[in-house]
Amino acid sequence: MVGVKKHRRNSRDGLDLFRSRGVGRVAPQGCVMIKLTYLPNLSNTDYHALDAISPSKLKLFARSPLHYWAAYEAPDRLAPANTDAMRLGTALHLAVLEPQIWSENVVVKPAIDRRTKSGKATAEEFDAEHAGKLILSEDDAARVQAMATAIHAHQAAHFLLEQEGHREHSYTWTDPTYGIACKTRPDWHSADRRLIVDIKTTCDCSRREFTRSIAQFDYHLQAAWNTQALGAEQFLIVAVESQRPYAVAVYPVSPEAMAAGARRIDRAMEALAQCRNTSIWPGPEGNLIAEPISLPGWCDD
Repeated sequence: MVGVKKHRRNSRDGLDLFRSRGVGRVAPQGCVMIKLTYLPNLSNTDYHALDAISPSKLKLFARSPLHYWAAYEAPDRLAPANTDAMRLGTALHLAVLEPQIWSENVVVKPAIDRRTKSGKATAEEFDAEHAGKLILSEDDAARVQAMATAIHAHQAAHFLLEQEGHREHSYTWTDPTYGIACKTRPDWHSADRRLIVDIKTTCDCSRREFTRSIAQFDYHLQAAWNTQALGAEQFLIVAVESQRPYAVAVYPVSPEAMAAGARRIDRAMEALAQCRNTSIWPGPEGNLIAEPISLPGWCDD
């Protein structure tokens, strides 16, 4: 049974829908109990400012310890770049999970012709006036609202997100094995913390293509991280396409994928602790002579 504490009178059909998809208790086994600090009122900005390990940081560490160090621990590190995809994702989370603070955090920028001197000046003035807010173009704002509407129009996604639970609440803890500060901020989790729901944008939410997205973007690592931290039983992904017709699919992360994510976490945390202890941060191919390099398989000469 899905870990939901309360539901409306007609929600039995919804629960049956999830049973039919094989949702069960799949939290990784053998997890050490974690002592969580609950920070329900922490803003998204303050959460990202916390000096603690998160899934996104572990993903960069997997590229190489050197890339992680340069981004997060180097004395001369630069502020992380805020890409268009990141801005779109943040806006979608606001539209779906915290619509009551949309107007406080998002500003829609009117079309401005930057090819002229006056247009450039107007655009710069607009950006300066709304510094600190999420600035979207009219087209992107409309696209975000269309995606949010599509999510709420999807039976399973709407059912999940309307249950009693917490949206964008933060947690911190200290890893009991390596003493490393950690954090997480699930998109939504049930009041009893048995169920976690995460919203992802995608170009294709079909099973075949989104399976590739899970592997490419390490969503299984994030699933295992949040599940272990909260002691949850299930992690579900609401995947919404970022272009018309804004198709939506809801996928429970399988026990096998969850276990693979947990293994990735264990290896990364051990390696991170070693790098911090030795102050050695190797690049993708280590600090010694790498294996001989050749041509890619598709190139003959």
